[in-house]
Amino acid sequence: MKNLDLFIIGIYIIILLYIGYISGKKSKTSDDFFVANRSIGWFPIALSVAATTISANGFIGGPGWSYTDGMIPFMINITVPFACFFSIWTIAPIIYQLKLISIYEYLELRFGKNTKLLLTIHFFVNSVVQVSSMVFIPSFFLHLITGWSLNAIVPIIVICSILYTTLGGIKAVILTDVFQMIIIWGTIIFIIYSAFNQLDIPFKTFIELAKNSGKLNAFDFNFSFQSNNTVWGTLFGGAILWIRYFAFDQTQVQRVLTAKSVKTIKSSLLTSAIIMNLIYFLMLFIGIILYFLYCGKTFNNSNQIMIEFILNEIPSGVLGLTIAGIFASVMSSVDSVLNSMTTVFIKDIYEPYLAKNSNIVGSKLLSILTSFGFGILIIFFVIIGFGDSVRSILEVVGYYISYLVGPACAVFILGFFSSKIDDKGACFGLIGGLILVFILSKLLNLAWIWNPLLGFSLTTVLSYIYNLFNPSQTIDLAYQYTVKGIIENNKEIKDIRKLDIYSILTLLFFISQYLILFILK
Repeated sequence: MKNLDLFIIGIYIIILLYIGYISGKKSKTSDDFFVANRSIGWFPIALSVAATTISANGFIGGPGWSYTDGMIPFMINITVPFACFFSIWTIAPIIYQLKLISIYEYLELRFGKNTKLLLTIHFFVNSVVQVSSMVFIPSFFLHLITGWSLNAIVPIIVICSILYTTLGGIKAVILTDVFQMIIIWGTIIFIIYSAFNQLDIPFKTFIELAKNSGKLNAFDFNFSFQSNNTVWGTLFGGAILWIRYFAFDQTQVQRVLTAKSVKTIKSSLLTSAIIMNLIYFLMLFIGIILYFLYCGKTFNNSNQIMIEFILNEIPSGVLGLTIAGIFASVMSSVDSVLNSMTTVFIKDIYEPYLAKNSNIVGSKLLSILTSFGFGILIIFFVIIGFGDSVRSILEVVGYYISYLVGPACAVFILGFFSSKIDDKGACFGLIGGLILVFILSKLLNLAWIWNPLLGFSLTTVLSYIYNLFNPSQTIDLAYQYTVKGIIENNKEIKDIRKLDIYSILTLLFFISQYLILFILK
């Protein structure tokens, strides 16, 4: 790596810090810091949501996965638009109208403090796993370039992410995500152009080769519960995975809460669904190009495939821009998760339990300390959990979080759509679901994509069983915080929850993906 490349990377980091600084100067209240005073437009939110979801895992791990398995890994993301449709039509308008800052505040209203506390802890565990995986790729990448130890690189990555995140709050996160998304798009387009040029065959010939080799076939209709990426596993298990993320995860919900209006929310989620899956498709497409460029060469670590191409085939100067693109993909995810973890800690732990009053100065100071605390956890988890992985990092993180998402999604669904489950019933179902999904998945040797559906089902059944034998005494109180109850008390929500053009277009995009993949098959 030449000095020019280091200079470009340095300029990129300085721009991020400057955006954070400018955004922070205008933050005067907690609403400014946590939800940007609900003033962000649809396009920045759309780009931020997409940037958060993509991460460096997709940038490096995606091509590595498709290099070996073809377009089948796209099925993991195929239900993203369906999850966005579910959020647009059902959850997002309600959360926005309730004027919440943390999604976990809803759990206290609907169930009580015990359910809220359990799922807050659950969120922290899940987020540490996710953000750790996001840090691993650029750290591994820099390790290969510089020869530095991962033990030195990981802390540098984490601290850089923390700095601009804590400077400007959620507004800085969103605005830096917009900047980073531009870099990501430019990097992807250049890599596709460069790789295809080196392949030196007509595009039509390449498509024929890819079809004949089965690399473009994304459909596996196998009913086996031991196989990942099957049509059925990704449809049912994937739907639970992504609904939990887009409708009930603070990382994404917090962007919804920054919107100017419900219409802004719907436009942003529709746009982000299209952008996310288009980018993921292109990332996988890169892996297929590299498969033919390297003539199917075997790599010890699938994450090295993309890295080898970048290091060996991209010239100096452009290499710096490419590395900046990888940094953009990781930081756009890390900043979001860290900001959300900080928000949840302050709103759901610090303010209700540790402090009677809070102001923006205290919150900023606390956010820095909290972020550094989570950063220490992340550093250890990266080194221990991902440091020696030879599988695609996407598979690794999917395996880890698959046990967690189903039970959490079930509690939220029960809260919004049933008044029969109370605080104790939800806690019983959540704890029982988490324990049983781990045990049964191991006993049945399930592929991880089925774990979200299994965990969701177990938690739902256990919650109902508990309240069947211990009937809830708060059904009337709980009803007012279900979807039906909230709509009855707020006619405006009834109007904005109609199956409008945004919902329909998102659903049509979801269906159209299957048609496009079938044509490519």
